[in-house]
Amino acid sequence: MAPSIKRKAGPTPVPAKKSRKVLEPEPESSSGEEAYEDMINEGDSEDDDEDDDDDDEEEGDYIEGEDQDMRSDDENNDDEDDDEDEQDEFMASAEHDASSKPRNPMGVKNSSLYKAPTNDEIQGLQESSDLFKSNIFKLQIEELLKEVQIDYKKAQPLEAALRKLKEIFDRTPAHQELSLAAIKANMKKKSVVIPFPSPEPSSDIQYTFGYSAPSAMHLVGSFPLKTVAKSRDGWSVDVAVEMPEELFQEKDHMNYRYFYKRAYYLSVLAAAIQDKKSGMSSTRTEFSTLDGDQRKPILILHPSGDKSETDFKKMRCTIRIIPYIPSSVFPAQRLAPGRNNVRSADTTEQVPTPQYNTALQQDTAFTSHLTFLYQHSKNCAAFKDGCILLKVWATQRGLIRNTNEGFNGFLLEMLMAYLLQGGGANGGKKLANGFSSYQLAKGTIDFIAQHDFTAQPIMMGQLASLGEFSKEAFVSHFDVVIVDPSGKINLAGHVTKAALDELQHEARLAMKFFTESSDDKFEALFLKRVDSPILRFDNVVKIHVPKNISELKSYTKVAALDYPSPFVHFARSIAPLLKRGLTDRIHLVTTRYEPLGNWATSSSAPDFGADSVITIGLLLNAAECARLVDLGPPADNLEAANVFRTLWGNKAELRRFKDGSILESAVWEAQGSDARHLIVGQMIGYLLKHHFAVPHDSVHYWAGQLNKFIQYNSKVIPERLFDNKIAAANGFQTVVTAFEALSKAVKNAEDMPLDFNVPATHFPDSAQYVEPLDVIIQFETSQKWPDNLKAIQRMKTAFYLRLADKIKYKGMRATAVEETADDSLGLNGYLDVRVAPGFLFRCRIAYDKEINLCEDIISDRKSSQSLKEQHQKALDIYNRHFVQAPMHTFLMHALAHKYPSLSQTIRLTKRWVSAHWLAPYFNDEALELLSAAVYSDPAPWAAPASGFAGFARVLSLLSTWDWKHEPLVVDLNGEMTAKERDDIRHNFANTRKNMIASNSASSPQTKTTSISSDHASMFIATNKDTFSKWWTWQSPSPMMVARLKALAKTSLDHMLKVTAASATTSSSALNALFITPTAQYDVVIDLDPAMCTRYAQNLSPDAQYFVTKGDKYKNLGTFQKSVFGEQILIGFDPAAEYLAELQRTYGDIALFFHDRYGGTQIGVLWNPNALSPRAWKVNLGFNSKPADVNKDGVLEVAKEQSTKAKNGKTTGGSKMVVPNIEALMSEIERIGHGLVRSVQVNRDPSATN
Repeated sequence: MAPSIKRKAGPTPVPAKKSRKVLEPEPESSSGEEAYEDMINEGDSEDDDEDDDDDDEEEGDYIEGEDQDMRSDDENNDDEDDDEDEQDEFMASAEHDASSKPRNPMGVKNSSLYKAPTNDEIQGLQESSDLFKSNIFKLQIEELLKEVQIDYKKAQPLEAALRKLKEIFDRTPAHQELSLAAIKANMKKKSVVIPFPSPEPSSDIQYTFGYSAPSAMHLVGSFPLKTVAKSRDGWSVDVAVEMPEELFQEKDHMNYRYFYKRAYYLSVLAAAIQDKKSGMSSTRTEFSTLDGDQRKPILILHPSGDKSETDFKKMRCTIRIIPYIPSSVFPAQRLAPGRNNVRSADTTEQVPTPQYNTALQQDTAFTSHLTFLYQHSKNCAAFKDGCILLKVWATQRGLIRNTNEGFNGFLLEMLMAYLLQGGGANGGKKLANGFSSYQLAKGTIDFIAQHDFTAQPIMMGQLASLGEFSKEAFVSHFDVVIVDPSGKINLAGHVTKAALDELQHEARLAMKFFTESSDDKFEALFLKRVDSPILRFDNVVKIHVPKNISELKSYTKVAALDYPSPFVHFARSIAPLLKRGLTDRIHLVTTRYEPLGNWATSSSAPDFGADSVITIGLLLNAAECARLVDLGPPADNLEAANVFRTLWGNKAELRRFKDGSILESAVWEAQGSDARHLIVGQMIGYLLKHHFAVPHDSVHYWAGQLNKFIQYNSKVIPERLFDNKIAAANGFQTVVTAFEALSKAVKNAEDMPLDFNVPATHFPDSAQYVEPLDVIIQFETSQKWPDNLKAIQRMKTAFYLRLADKIKYKGMRATAVEETADDSLGLNGYLDVRVAPGFLFRCRIAYDKEINLCEDIISDRKSSQSLKEQHQKALDIYNRHFVQAPMHTFLMHALAHKYPSLSQTIRLTKRWVSAHWLAPYFNDEALELLSAAVYSDPAPWAAPASGFAGFARVLSLLSTWDWKHEPLVVDLNGEMTAKERDDIRHNFANTRKNMIASNSASSPQTKTTSISSDHASMFIATNKDTFSKWWTWQSPSPMMVARLKALAKTSLDHMLKVTAASATTSSSALNALFITPTAQYDVVIDLDPAMCTRYAQNLSPDAQYFVTKGDKYKNLGTFQKSVFGEQILIGFDPAAEYLAELQRTYGDIALFFHDRYGGTQIGVLWNPNALSPRAWKVNLGFNSKPADVNKDGVLEVAKEQSTKAKNGKTTGGSKMVVPNIEALMSEIERIGHGLVRSVQVNRDPSATN
């Protein structure tokens, strides 16, 4: 434990004492100060010689005296190390006995080899089986602790720097009775600006400032407790410097006098360190704030980097110097939460200043709080590791931040210590000293998740304080109450209710992950950084602080007494207002802002300016966030009605509802599902404008910016073709209604009227495409079906014809189609039914007996191999279309009903994949499963309630998932068992073995481009598909998966960058997400948009391809005449047909990429292995040329290849050929004649071969 450096008050130094070794003793007294003194002074009987022998074993502890050695031995008295030593001795003894002694066949009881396990070993085994999901989880925690703990044995330079600091402070000359002008002038000469808090002291103050060497110096915080958790931002060593009591007067607790004197004292210390004669002038010093409190500046020391004995750069830490005072300087009663200690000439009202009082109180309790934690760390062996685990969990979620409104690591440590002495049922202990670090962290998180901090404020003292320090007094003045053991200081006085709600939300999520038995959530709990607002929240609001923030009506003169910064007051006021207004539309609202950074000692303290931004994170209640009306109190409740009208202003109105009630209400306008999910944004903008005068252009709301990418471009597409307003208002209800009409028509075919009428349509070719929607028709069981597969297909065709004849319903037209493939036994026809207002359903009949017939043929030994293959193909087709696809649709429909935003997430994901020309390689079902994965298993977050957040998480999943080593398990119905998960992992392991074997057996030329049929590169398993067989088995290839991962990472980085910049919320800033670079392709084929029937779905269509030229208005112009005729061609996409033809013809030597949603380009990548010279043969499969033809087309025959014919003439002997790229390009252009507009060659592959 870190002892202190003490000296008498005044400038006279204390004589140096002889160095002695200081251990970390068990304090005998339970009282704070006595225990702290015991902790410091014990160990005087140790020999001096032991210090010299154990220098390498000692760690950085600050001890009493000027020239004493600052190291102490922590190894010999650490309980955990004792346990490890005991276990090591046991194992060493066992190994020695096993190697040097004969076996003990007679079972001698005193043999150390056969002795019973120790209690610690038994406890460890029991913990592994009872507490952890698996041994791996326990090992992961142990490994994590090793990684985040610091190595105290390497702290010698840090210790030297601390010793040097004490020397500097002790020899700094003392002075008394200096005026404000004098101290400013003195500090200016030393290039130090005193970091006075706002409001700065006026020039006419009567009190003076002085300086004396510190009465004592203590290491406080995590470093002496050994609860430091390393982070990417580094860590710090806190040095508490006790200011002498005689520097303060009786009334210095009022009107910031204490804080002004504290700031001056700190500036003297800074000047002393920066003095060239100090020996540490090369150390970079900065001012900062203590936990974001502008009242309390601190001094930051960065390592010098000069490799001197005081250079602690390798520790990757900073030193924080924190001035404080003894608790005896001011009477505690004067700092009670209900007292006023800030007077203002602008107001005579003396309201309580609890924030000011608590800030001062906390400066008196560093040592007492350290003692409290130290006692528990000695009584509970795992306390240190438990604190580290807890802080790692909180840090990864951004819950520990340097702002004066949230939790910090110290507060979490105090909570854990409190639970070791209380917090349980019936006043008992929540935690026990014998708990492991995992149990301590989990128990503390569980307490945070369940405890009602409002109804049951935490009082750590044994006896409840009375009077001005009563429980009621604290509750009436603070949002969160966690009173320290003294009963007088609220440790959470600065914490807002929003910060507590955020902490409790994350705690509840963590407990859910802890208790899930289906999967290991260690990474989600401790390893993954999950504090990005875009990924964490459903909607994110960025507020640019108004310039006139100090003039807001809410920032009154009374409020300024306790909140000198108008920005901080404004930031703390937002969440309560939004919570009142949004009510049950949200689960959580939280605010955060960037803390003030460090500043140079020669500069004035910074303040929050006009460029400051407040970020609001919202977790939506999907069931309520889209409602149009907010109901208030009844009209006869005048008091509540006035409150409601005050909240909503002009938006509040009195309405009568259908049930006869007359209520105050606020009505919001929105059409369609997407728009209704943005109502929360309207409400936030209105509330901020109404209550804080924040202009709408200062509120940037990230929620609906991606909607335009899944809608038709209304600026170009005529409304007569597609009206986004109507589509938004109806959503998917139109197609559902059409399907219900079809279902009714099929079930009642005999009773349908004979007349029907389908209005004629005249659409331009660029908007001719109609997507057929698959429908499965299931008949009742019957014995009249034939037992032959071909006969069954004929029977289905007959049914299609009969249904087409019977479905004669107004607005419907049916067409039976028979496919001509002779060998097709699975799908050999369908029924297309057009239903008003323009949907087409492609109906197929399912007959379960086909599965049995196929399986019988396959299992029959007498069947030929070709017959088995034919029936296996038919079986796969049947299972895919009639078993797996309906089941997939059913499960996805149920999941989308549970999570309404899933639909938008899927549409955005499909659009994004297609926009990057990868749609030919990814099934729709695979993309739907990827989207569903972030909802069915949203760890480490809660399930998203907006498409914006859902899409961002899909990108995160794609960019981080290790497809090579991990299967993606999607539990669509939430009923997957542990055995099913184990089976999936087993199946995945087998497929990877097959993949390795396949790659090993293949030639080096085919490893990178071949697509193996015996494994899935993207293994996505569900309850109904544990082998990932149906949607990702043969496609995508490893190269496509890698391409998708790289694009996802780039897109997510851009999305995070744009949303973090806060310069704009325009959707155009996100256009780059859906634009793919074309320069990377060898060839780009441009298609004629007029011939692309899906061109209307293009993100940036050209209006000239929809209406005739010369028409001024797109909605009044005439449509261009179709070259395909007036008959709408169902599912006809010339671009897709052309792409399929290219893949069939040239798939062995090139890869083709295309955007299926209105894309007008096809990218081509030549297979580099296919371009290598190979031996010529008949039916090579592509146009080729001799390998030794030069660029001018002249055949150059090598001498060694020349042969002599019988007639004596020499002939060329070239036997190697390569693809003829020029001829292939001509063929590709000829195949697409009329569709291909141009071909652009970006790279000439022949130049590199």
